[in-house]
Amino acid sequence: MRIHLNLLAVFVLLFSTNLIAREEILSITDNDDNNEVYNLVVNVDESTQTLKDLFKDTYVGGKIIKRDHLNPEDLKTKEGVILEKRDNYNVLNLKSDNLDFDRGGRITIDTLYNGISGDRKQVDVELAKDKTSWKLFKDKKPVSKFHVRVNKVIVIGTVGIKTIIME
Repeated sequence: MRIHLNLLAVFVLLFSTNLIAREEILSITDNDDNNEVYNLVVNVDESTQTLKDLFKDTYVGGKIIKRDHLNPEDLKTKEGVILEKRDNYNVLNLKSDNLDFDRGGRITIDTLYNGISGDRKQVDVELAKDKTSWKLFKDKKPVSKFHVRVNKVIVIGTVGIKTIIME
């Protein structure tokens, strides 16, 4: 009987960590350059509502083809969390100088506008909890869909991101 109780205790400990966390999709991003769609996903501690992990799920044709684990601590670095890299260029990064994993904060979406000139653009969004989940906000309105319009140059092709449309 004692062995069965110990096995039960081990089983509960192993699987209870999965029960106290849930995943939430922060954003769905597509673009006018290819057919990839990716979801930015956060893992939230159920008991504290604290952000634990960050993932980028990449889809093609509605099927997941890759999951990248992103370190949320990297948001606070100079380079930030790299969401999109092409050749040697960081095309799309997320950065924050005031993010708190309990309350949220401002996140800067840093984009490469033109890889030839090195010009970059930035737009800020807020990460915060509403009544039921974590969400991104732009001008105090929730946003969850992002469409990336690429910057194309005649003859050369795509050189960066022209704009991000948020809804």
